[in-house]
Amino acid sequence: MAKMATWLINEAEAKNVRLIYNLYLQGKSVLGIVKELERLGIKSPTGKDKWSKRTIDVMLSNEKYIGNVRLLDDGKHSSYYLVEDNNPAIISKETFQAVQIEKQHRSNVIKSEKGTQRKSTKYSSKGK
Repeated sequence: MAKMATWLINEAEAKNVRLIYNLYLQGKSVLGIVKELERLGIKSPTGKDKWSKRTIDVMLSNEKYIGNVRLLDDGKHSSYYLVEDNNPAIISKETFQAVQIEKQHRSNVIKSEKGTQRKSTKYSSKGK
């Protein structure tokens, strides 16, 4: 019988993940988080001085940080197996859920029966 792999948490990297989630919940934008990490001299997961906004965005949606993993995902989340508590959690499920809710609130995209569309920028600074 094959031996199961044991997951070890790199505490320095886990500390960065927790910081990113906390900064987001404190109201920082993804770009604001990038700037803060660079100001603090924290290197990206690949060891670079510069962080990409995409890296932060992916980290803020990664269920692996709460111990879950999706298997057989087709990329559209229409068919998959969710394995909960697959690996040690770095952040709480409550923190992860709070970030997902906050991401929805901040999103400029509305999903409806008509499909996806952008919110009005009439009163937004994005339209200026």
